[in-house]
Amino acid sequence: MSAQQFLVTGVTGNTGSRVAAGLRQLGHAVRGGSRTGTPPFDWDDPSTWRAALRGIDAVYIAAPMTGALRVGAAGSVGFRSAAVAEFVATAHACGVRRFVLLSGRSARANPASPYMIALEESVRRIEAEWTVLSPGVFNQNFLAEPLLSGIRHGRVTHVATGPVANLDFIDVADIAEVAVRTLTTPGHAGKVYELSGPRAFPQEEAVGIIGRTLRRDIGYVRVELDEWVRRARAEGLTSDSIDFVSVAARGHSSGAYSHPFDGVEQVLGRPPRSFEAFAREAAATGAWQ
Repeated sequence: MSAQQFLVTGVTGNTGSRVAAGLRQLGHAVRGGSRTGTPPFDWDDPSTWRAALRGIDAVYIAAPMTGALRVGAAGSVGFRSAAVAEFVATAHACGVRRFVLLSGRSARANPASPYMIALEESVRRIEAEWTVLSPGVFNQNFLAEPLLSGIRHGRVTHVATGPVANLDFIDVADIAEVAVRTLTTPGHAGKVYELSGPRAFPQEEAVGIIGRTLRRDIGYVRVELDEWVRRARAEGLTSDSIDFVSVAARGHSSGAYSHPFDGVEQVLGRPPRSFEAFAREAAATGAWQ
């Protein structure tokens, strides 16, 4: 495929930064969609969109969350689906003919999840090539708070509800590689790829893998969601943060993440990276020291 020009939204994020790097490695021109980009791109300012879209062939969309991260009636974190729908329509009018959207497992696991469904509908309704990526739980969550501090201090608290559930952890590097492939090659139009690692297992096992990799003991404490919410409110944690953790806990216990999918292998022709490989790579960087 000849060199094309791509707009990558969320270019400073977990997946967007890797998608941009992967496209550049293939020799493509990449425009990073951010307020500090040239030209700037701001989800809150539609007047910036057309300049950012000028000359763009395809777009990677990592949807922005609502500023308040509020929980909807169906128990889903609020994504700015209306803004995404308006942006997609604008991009299509500007000549963009291929869209790859980062969605999430809840769009199909919970048909009542209004935000994820609306996100996907924003690309499904246009007459263009679209692909939806629906990943499981990011391995890289263990490199962000609050899990990062828990590992460093030797005690991870997992807020959960219901029976112990398996989670289909996935490396964001695999998500990004799938995104690059679907952006740059034919054969992916109209497809939804469920993405996960090679197996699903409880979070306690993930913590154990990290501990063995680091050769140190890391305690694992499961806290029931209701109890955690009471504590969090008493400690003055913001309602937005409480909502976010509550949504994640309920989603993880829903069974939506309880088994692996073959989307990575479908697209890339190879198995996904293992959690063990992620742990070794992260440990080598000193991230958990």
